[in-house]
Amino acid sequence: MKDRSTQQYQSSTAVRQDSKQLAARLPMDLIGVAGFVVVAALLLAIVDTGSAVLRIVVGFPLLLFVPGYATVAALFPRTAADGRRETNSRPLIDRRSVTDGERVALAFGLSLAILPLLGLVIAAASWEYSTSVAVGVVCVYALSVACIGAIRRLRVPTEQRYRLNLMRRASALHAAVFETKSPVHTAVNVALVVAMLVALTTVGYALVAPQDGERYTSLEILTEDDDGELVADPPSEVDSGEELSFVVGIENREGEEMEYTVVVQEQWVSDDGVIDRHEHDRIEAQVSDGETAYGDREITTEATGGDVRIAVLLYEDDAPSNPTTDNAYRYGYFWTEIVDDA
Repeated sequence: MKDRSTQQYQSSTAVRQDSKQLAARLPMDLIGVAGFVVVAALLLAIVDTGSAVLRIVVGFPLLLFVPGYATVAALFPRTAADGRRETNSRPLIDRRSVTDGERVALAFGLSLAILPLLGLVIAAASWEYSTSVAVGVVCVYALSVACIGAIRRLRVPTEQRYRLNLMRRASALHAAVFETKSPVHTAVNVALVVAMLVALTTVGYALVAPQDGERYTSLEILTEDDDGELVADPPSEVDSGEELSFVVGIENREGEEMEYTVVVQEQWVSDDGVIDRHEHDRIEAQVSDGETAYGDREITTEATGGDVRIAVLLYEDDAPSNPTTDNAYRYGYFWTEIVDDA
């Protein structure tokens, strides 16, 4: 019985030792970074949470800390525990390791430097600059560089490998801020920490919170060319009695899904303005934010000769009983000559 208990104790001890060795070998900070990146991608780019606070809490470290921290991990896989005095006296470009304080500072600084470069990647790839695309590019970069950092760190001898000790660093930070020689020094340290947090939070909010840009709807009158491409070249003439074909395009940049009504009119115009009009068509359209909807239109003019103006009037929601260019939300028109073959 005693031998069995001894064997079980030795077995459990071996399991704990193996677990400790595995935890010491794996880069737990980079695994945590990868997990955070996955959660952030889900909350910011896939799941519509609708919470500005959650966007700030998750987006702030994702944009201003994670890319730089992963980059520092890839650049400096070694710990700075040994020879710290010598390390601090050498230029950063000549070092093989950095201290924890320098690691954190570089994480913030490199993140601010990396974000514009990732923006250039989005522009060069001609991707639409949206929240999903921006978050996706940042997440892919952070995961890729974190994997490189993990591989580089595992290739370093165990005694030189960097390992993050949060409890020890938290105790050192507490001592540096609060365990001072006088209450005045403590108050100054606390004020500096609060000021830094406020500044970082302000910058993070400006980067993460959705910005209210210009909101608008654009209206286009187009036609198809011989190659099937849409061009801004409506027909300038049509035979009497023949159908007049064109395409109406509506681009919604209002920040939400919109309901529109399109009214197509044939107008007779003199020097004094519109003297008569005939309504050919009235169409309802539902367009999502950021989308452009196109609709083919075919009308047969009432006029049998001369020049007429074809007007396209756009309204939010329903159109009034007497639609004109004055009460339209957007409008466009083109002139066409009715050719009478007779």
